[in-house]
Amino acid sequence: MGLILVLISIGYFKDLLLFVGVSRKLSYLFAFEISFLSLLLSPVNFVIKEVKKRAIAPRYDVVYVFGIPFYVPRVDIEYFTTQVAINFGGALIPLMLSISLLFLLYKYLLPIFINIILLIIISKYFSKVIEGVGVVMHPFIPPLFSVLFSYLLFFKMPQLIPVSAYISSVLGTLIGADLLNLRKIIDASPQIVSIGGMGSFDGIFLSGLFSVLLGELLISIF
Repeated sequence: MGLILVLISIGYFKDLLLFVGVSRKLSYLFAFEISFLSLLLSPVNFVIKEVKKRAIAPRYDVVYVFGIPFYVPRVDIEYFTTQVAINFGGALIPLMLSISLLFLLYKYLLPIFINIILLIIISKYFSKVIEGVGVVMHPFIPPLFSVLFSYLLFFKMPQLIPVSAYISSVLGTLIGADLLNLRKIIDASPQIVSIGGMGSFDGIFLSGLFSVLLGELLISIF
């Protein structure tokens, strides 16, 4: 399934780069690299921070009096460490691609930033933190809203709709769903919190891919 997803994503990443003015040859080359690196680096997590949380835990000391055990309660302080990491394939590569696209579209930063802010709000509202699972959100919510907002902002430049949708979907999901819910996840004291931890099957990666797909579909219709 990972290989199938990679082969599908090559075409959409190629179109994304073509829309911003990259040559066809380089678009295919970069799309191939982005897709396969996303799959190959899916198991790789880079730890960016360690969070230590103090907790009070009850303990019992055993005291023997004439051979009879007595349990004396006491309070002990323990520290739980949570590692906060970012996944290369599921978060870092989409983030780097989005930033690169922003630099190429520097003339249109204002409408794209508006789209990103709206997607952050949408992602924060629809995402939920489930203990033992992490952040969950319907995978089509960010793409649908990002394409809708992109259409309203770039209806006169339809070729930029998929690009704006991809950037806002990736950054909106990353910030709104993951970063703004990070404190709630850490409060559960897991051993590791991985942003984009499912790699190529994570919501950040898939939201961006679905945004390009829906954006191109919208262009073909209108």
